[in-house]
Order: sequence, then structure tokens, then C-alpha cells
Amino acid sequence: MKEPNRPEAIYQVEGSEASVFFTFNVLWEKEHLCYILDILDEHDIRAIFFITGEWLERNPLEAKKIIENGHELGNSTYSGARLLTMPEEEIVAEIKKFNGLCRELLGFYPLFFRPPFGEYNAGTVRIAAEQDCVTLLWSINVLMLSNIEKELIISRLEERLHNGAILLFHTVHPGTAEILPDIIEFIKWKGYSIGTPEEISELR
Repeated sequence: MKEPNRPEAIYQVEGSEASVFFTFNVLWEKEHLCYILDILDEHDIRAIFFITGEWLERNPLEAKKIIENGHELGNSTYSGARLLTMPEEEIVAEIKKFNGLCRELLGFYPLFFRPPFGEYNAGTVRIAAEQDCVTLLWSINVLMLSNIEKELIISRLEERLHNGAILLFHTVHPGTAEILPDIIEFIKWKGYSIGTPEEISELR
């Protein structure tokens, strides 16, 4: 049972009937990002892109384009290090440094935090909340492994789809941009709409 005033990580959007939500983890690359942004724009979909501060420093123009296209940037710490191995003051510094860079380089303050590798504990969630960030995980990992056929990816997605699902994509995989239009079409065919970051932020 949730303790009063104790923040919790979000895996799905409760009360969101027949909607799912798109999130993307951006790792070290940017090669496929522009194609993904074009596809989302074509389908009028807004998503959350989680980046590190180191990626932001290397790719400020790409980060700005994500925002200009109507998406949210999410905090995945400055360095992308494993937080559970760190003392609390270093975790605070990782989250704060990212937020500071966003303000400095983009004039933007992130609402969402995603711990690297999805590894967190109650302390991590609390620290993020103290920096005005909601810890956002996922309920469906849309795996894009090279040896998995498109039909199998869609089949696995069908088995897992549910109201309020938060989908995790990785921009590093070339197959993400290739299969994304099919996934969007399939989700809509199944009767789901694709929600916005604002709908998630209302859970704060």
C-alpha cells in the first residue's frame, strides 16, 4: 500500500481507457532519431525521449529539435551510470546536473525521470521527486532484436497491450524506425489511441 505523500514510480497510466503512451530511450547515437521524429510527426504523435546529459552536450541541436517537434525530454541522469551503486549525494548530483544543462542549453525543465537500465529503489524515486521529476518506467518493452521478425514483434506486442500501457522503444536499433509505422497502425487497429505526455504529467 502506498504511504501518504510517498512518491512511486509509474509503470502505466491508471484510468487511461484505451490509450497507450510512447517513450524512447536515446543512448549514444543520433543516426535514426530524425527518421523516428518524422514518423511521429506524420502520425501526430507526441512522445517522451529520455536522454543523458552527456548526450545533450554532444547533440544540443537534436535535443532542441525533439522539443520543437512537440515532444518531452526526459532525464536519464547526466552520465547514465548505475544509480544503485552510488551514494545518495552522487545520485542527487546526476539528476540535478542534467536538469541544469536542460535549463542552460534549451530553456527547458524536464518533468520525467527514468533511471538508467530501469534500476531504482525508493530512495531514487524520492530524490527525483525532490527535483520535481516523476519517475517513469514502462510496462511494455518493444524489443528490436535483429533476429526477431516483424510479425513476431507485433504478436508479442498484441499479447501485452493493455489500457494505459507505457511502451519503451530504443532509438539505437535501426529496426525501430522501420517497424514504427506498422506498430502505430496495429495499435490503432486494436482500438487504442496514443496518449500525450501531458496525460501522464497529470498523475503528479
